[in-house]
Amino acid sequence: NAVIAALVSAAALIGMELVFSQRLQLVLGLSPLDAALFILPLPLGSFVAGPLAGYYLPRLGNQRMLFWTLLLSAAAMLAYVSLYNAAVPLQIVSLALLGLTMGAALTAASSTIMLSVPADKAGMAASLEEVSFELGGAVGVTLAGSLLSAIYAYSTGLMIPSWLSRNPMTFESLDDALKVAETLSPEGATMLTAFARSAFDAGFVVVLVTMAVLLLMAALLVKLSRQAQ
Repeated sequence: NAVIAALVSAAALIGMELVFSQRLQLVLGLSPLDAALFILPLPLGSFVAGPLAGYYLPRLGNQRMLFWTLLLSAAAMLAYVSLYNAAVPLQIVSLALLGLTMGAALTAASSTIMLSVPADKAGMAASLEEVSFELGGAVGVTLAGSLLSAIYAYSTGLMIPSWLSRNPMTFESLDDALKVAETLSPEGATMLTAFARSAFDAGFVVVLVTMAVLLLMAALLVKLSRQAQ
């Protein structure tokens, strides 16, 4: 269960960061530096969560810590879904809470894996832990990227009228749609950009909700396994 928790937590965090960084630059128009500063509360929250999770882990127990951190991570992810268009201070607080809960979940999963084997098998456990995080990151990028592309293509097909743009690049990605918009009249460019960004936001929401559901499922799996013991 700790391995699954590590995999799911890494997938949710990396997948969320992938689509979030794209949204900051392509939808909100931030520079790469501004986007990095905007997302900074997320890793800072994770940084703070590590020592805190390590302190409370022996007091709460591995399974209980895993369950609550995964559950709170899912809640924090859903909270950001409801606030992604809110005022910047609210988004910063929400991102910090998400980083705090995700960091705690990753720390709890890592500690549980390492503490579940005898000292002579610590190397094997460390390898399993590393593979879980790496595989989770790869799964997160693949799942988030595929979902975002699919929802974007579907949404643009519904939103963008054929008379506005017949270029197939418009329906492939927001980046391509913005390039197509540069070839249109000012009015057409404004309309196409608005439609494409709305389609991207639809995919963004689906990705975050999917990651929250995965975290919730992992929390329930930990809970059920704990009750079965």
